[in-house]
Amino acid sequence: MQPSIMDELQLQYRNLSQKEKEIADYIVQYKNTIHNINIRELAEHTHSSTSTITRFCRKINCESFVDFKIRLSREFEKPVDEDNCFSKVRNLYNDIVNSTADMIQQENIETVVNLIKKAKRVQVYGLGSSGLSALEFKYRLMRMNITIDAMTDSHMMIMSASLLQENDLVIGLSNSGRTEEVIQAMNVGKRNGATTVSITNYNHTPLTDISDISLFTPSMYRTGDQHFINSQLAIIYVLDVISMLLLGDPKLQKNRENTLHALYDTAKFDKANKKSPE
Repeated sequence: MQPSIMDELQLQYRNLSQKEKEIADYIVQYKNTIHNINIRELAEHTHSSTSTITRFCRKINCESFVDFKIRLSREFEKPVDEDNCFSKVRNLYNDIVNSTADMIQQENIETVVNLIKKAKRVQVYGLGSSGLSALEFKYRLMRMNITIDAMTDSHMMIMSASLLQENDLVIGLSNSGRTEEVIQAMNVGKRNGATTVSITNYNHTPLTDISDISLFTPSMYRTGDQHFINSQLAIIYVLDVISMLLLGDPKLQKNRENTLHALYDTAKFDKANKKSPE
């Protein structure tokens, strides 16, 4: 499947010149009206030249500006009700989920799943909101009896990475691909022989440079909406896919069922032995 224009624009963004980034920013902001202007008008709006726009189009794998407009217009054929907050959030969620599904490379996802199953131990690193996603992933895999831990503190990341060895796996979560603490810890783990995986928005970043495998997710930047703050939706989608593929293993599925039954039995026991208020 051919990647969408917005996918290409995002993945190549770090590889663009400053002027080309300004063109990209303008397109994200006015993506629904670009089909109404020609290349000279876009050059005027972005204070650039037609040759710069042509180079920009080629960098995002379009043959020409005309090819770029045709592909972009196909992605935004359905009008968005910008005045209705409920419809707007729904459309933003749909766009992020659909874009994540389009960006996922099945072969890479399956490779990561196999690495998790074979790893002696798994470490997941993330700060801020990405740290919360790391913890969520930890709790899921713990129920499958996978040896995993999540680090959301920079010092803990470095300490855990220093103890990693061959047959260990470290997964770094960073939307920007430039979170220094995650990158430093991943570097330490990689030097010790661990396999490195990143889940991030952008290619050509320090994080992807040190990753054996990178799984790409759509960024909030592409929405063009300053108010949309759910930066983890795409990452959670990827973690959901990985979790479901892991549960395709009967042994891991059985482990999860055992933990759920244990929790259920404990809850029943606590309820049955709860003292009535006097």
